Amino acid sequence: MKNKENQNMPNQESLIEQQNANLLQSSNEENVTTKKKTKKEKSKIIENQPSNNAKTERILSIDRFRGLCMFLMVCSFILPIFSCFNFLAPIVEHGDAGFQVLPGISFADLFAAMFIFVIGLTIVKSFKSRESKFGTRRAYLQLAVRFLCLIGLGLLFNGFENAWVDIFLGDSTFADLSIQLKIYAVGFWIAIALAIVLLVSKFVKNEKFKVVASSLFKYFVAIIGICGLFFILVATAEKVTPPVDGNRFGGWEWDTLQNIGLAGLLALPFIRFDKWGRLIIVGITFTALTILMQAGLFPLANSILEGGIIGGFCWASILLMGSVFAELKDDNKKYWILSSLFLLLSVILIVSFNVTAAKRGCTPVYAIFCISISSMVWAGLNQLNNWKPKFDFFAIWGSNAILTYISTIFVVGMIFGGLLGEQLVNLSIWAALPIVIAFLAGFTVMNWLLKKNNKYIRI
Repeated sequence: MKNKENQNMPNQESLIEQQNANLLQSSNEENVTTKKKTKKEKSKIIENQPSNNAKTERILSIDRFRGLCMFLMVCSFILPIFSCFNFLAPIVEHGDAGFQVLPGISFADLFAAMFIFVIGLTIVKSFKSRESKFGTRRAYLQLAVRFLCLIGLGLLFNGFENAWVDIFLGDSTFADLSIQLKIYAVGFWIAIALAIVLLVSKFVKNEKFKVVASSLFKYFVAIIGICGLFFILVATAEKVTPPVDGNRFGGWEWDTLQNIGLAGLLALPFIRFDKWGRLIIVGITFTALTILMQAGLFPLANSILEGGIIGGFCWASILLMGSVFAELKDDNKKYWILSSLFLLLSVILIVSFNVTAAKRGCTPVYAIFCISISSMVWAGLNQLNNWKPKFDFFAIWGSNAILTYISTIFVVGMIFGGLLGEQLVNLSIWAALPIVIAFLAGFTVMNWLLKKNNKYIRI
C-alpha cells in the first residue's frame, strides 16, 4: 500500500502544478484583458474630452468682456465718420473732448485699456499650455513672434492708410514718403501676396506647403514689427537729443495694434512669476513712472500716440494685472480688496494730488484706474457665466476679436474714413444709420458663423 501511495504522489503533485499553471495563465489572460479594457476606456475618455477650440473650454465672461470692448471700439471708429452723429461725440471721443469719467480720463479712454486687461486674463494659461507642449524657450519664442506680428500688422495698415491712401487721392507721391513709411507701404503689398499664398495653402493637401506658407507670412510680419520697434526707439532718442542737422530718421507710426504687441513683449519676461511677483513688478513700474512723468517725462510720452515705448511699460502693467486678477478670480476677498485699493488710489492721486491722468502717453494713474474698472466689470460678468442664451451677442463679438479689429481698421479706417470719407461725412442720419447697422450686422454674422463652426483666428 505504501508503495502504491508513493507511486501516486508524483501524479498528484504534477496535477497540482498543472492546476496552478492553468490558474496563472487564466490570471494573466484576465490582466491582459483588463489592460486592454483600461486602454480602451482611457481612449474613450480622451476622445470625449473637448479639444482646445471647443466651446466648453472657452470662459464666457472673458469672451463677453472682449466682445464688449470690441463693440465699443468699433463704434468709436465708425460713428465719428458721419457728422450727423456728432451728438454722440462725448461718448466716443478721447481726452478732453469726451465725457470725463475723471479729470483727464474720458469714457472712450477705457476701451483700449480694458481690451489689454482681457489679454492678460489668458496670457499665463496660454504660456503654460505652450510650455507643456514645446518647452519654455519655444513658448517664449512663439508668444514673442505673436506680439511682434501684432506690431507688424499695425504698421502695415499704417503703411496703407498713411501712404497709399494719400497717393491714390493724389495728395502725395511715393518719393514724398519717409524711409519708414516706404518700408511699411511696400511691405503692405508683400504681406497681401503672402496672405493670398497662405489662403491658397488652406485648400492644398500638401502639409509642408501649408507650414511654409504660414511661416513666411508670420515671420515677414514679425520682421516688420522689429523694424517698427527700431524706428520708434530712434524717434524717441531723437526727441530727447535732436539731430544737429535737423533731419530725423525715426518715425512715430504707432497705434493700437502696435501698442498691444509692445505691451505683450514687455510683459513676457514676467509671465513665469507668481501673481504676487507680477504685482510687485507692476507696483515698482507704476511708482518709478509716476515720479518720472511728474518730473517732466510726460510731454515726451504724450507726443506719441498711445505713448510709444514709454507708455508701453504702463500698458504692459495693465496686461500683467489682468493675469493677477485671473488668478485671484476664486478668492473674492483678495480680489475685491485689490480692486478697491486700485480704485481708491487712482481717485485720490487724480483728485487730491492732481497727478496727471491721460490715455495718450498712458500715465500710471490712468492705468491704475482702468485696471480697477476692468477688474470690476469682469467680476460682474463672471456672475453671468451660468446664463447661456442662444444668441450671446457680446460672446459672439469676442470670439474672434483680433480678426474683427483688423477688419475694422481696413474697412472703416482706410475705406470709409480714407477713400470715401468726403462722400460719407455729410450724409443725413437716415442715410448713415443703415450703413452703420449693416456694418455692425455684417461683423456680427461673420463672428457668429466662425464661432458656430468653432473657428478661432489666431496669429
